[in-house]
Amino acid sequence: MKDSKVMMGKKETIVTAFAEYSAGPGWANRPLWVIVRGADQNLREECIQPEDQTADMRALFHVSNAAHVAMTGAVGAWVASAKPRRKAA
Repeated sequence: MKDSKVMMGKKETIVTAFAEYSAGPGWANRPLWVIVRGADQNLREECIQPEDQTADMRALFHVSNAAHVAMTGAVGAWVASAKPRRKAA
């Protein structure tokens, strides 16, 4: 299996990381998603598979997933209820 180590350049930074349970018929996974800002300021998403996660990552997984689900829901509700914004002149 391919190692899921996040590849980082010298001028790249980790913006955030979050846990997200994934499942389908007959399978389940616990990936940890990492958002990296490149030297060019573009963002990319990397994935750390469960077998490559550290003990600290595994211990925080449930808490991170709960926060991710709650925040995604809160932002989704805000977007759905927000009035359209006027463009700045």
